[in-house]
Amino acid sequence: MENQHLDCMISETPDDEFGDEDGDGAETPRSRRPSQVQRIVRRLFELSMDSEEGGFLGSEAELLDRLGVSRPTLRQAAKIVQSDQLLEIRRGAGGGFFAARPDAKHVVQRPAFYLRMQGATLQQMREASAAILPEVTAGAALCGNGTLIDALEALKDELTAMGDPTPSTRQIIDLERRLSRLVAEMTSNPFLSLFMDILFEFGLLERNLRFYDGHSNRRQDWFDLQLGLCDALIAGDPEQARDISRRRSKLIEHWIADDLPPSVRIVRRTKRRLD
Repeated sequence: MENQHLDCMISETPDDEFGDEDGDGAETPRSRRPSQVQRIVRRLFELSMDSEEGGFLGSEAELLDRLGVSRPTLRQAAKIVQSDQLLEIRRGAGGGFFAARPDAKHVVQRPAFYLRMQGATLQQMREASAAILPEVTAGAALCGNGTLIDALEALKDELTAMGDPTPSTRQIIDLERRLSRLVAEMTSNPFLSLFMDILFEFGLLERNLRFYDGHSNRRQDWFDLQLGLCDALIAGDPEQARDISRRRSKLIEHWIADDLPPSVRIVRRTKRRLD
């Protein structure tokens, strides 16, 4: 995972606009070359990824000598790598630079927040998830990992126990997150796990619509579908799991439409008629 800083930082040189950096006779615009800080960011990234988490990369003095840079350049680059949780800097006796790894929450929050800042909507999230989640759940139904199936059965028992009365919104959010992560893990595909975590995190960031608050009927519908999905996954029935996922997607689409302000609903109905 390379930080966005690696590609965004540009060399600024007041000298010639062009130079022969590679010594091959071809002149390269200096503005396209990586800056000194950017090069050190890449080297620190490589050193961290080549080491185990917590591995010692060297003291500041050792890295200054090894990388052949000034102290300000090293420290600036280290801050960038540290911000991505790929580097830990310890001060004092026994200190130095150590390899680190970002936790799942850190990795997931950034793209979810970025999408929110770009104006992404719950409707767009639903459209993306509707195209992928049915296949994710179908793949999870083929899981043969006994440990994961046992975990799913335990989650189903927990879900069943909270079904009377219908679950609260807080319980729904907690169970939804845990079930989505478990389903993704059952596919044995880390890309899908990350995708589902980002979807869920984005949904929590988007506060304009609250699907379940004040809607006991929606909570009941959610409960019935999640219970049915657990049954389909435990039974190893990919078609049933896929069908339940599609029904859930359509239900959420209706909820999104119902929760829009009346003026927006009128505009959308008018647009559909004109199309």
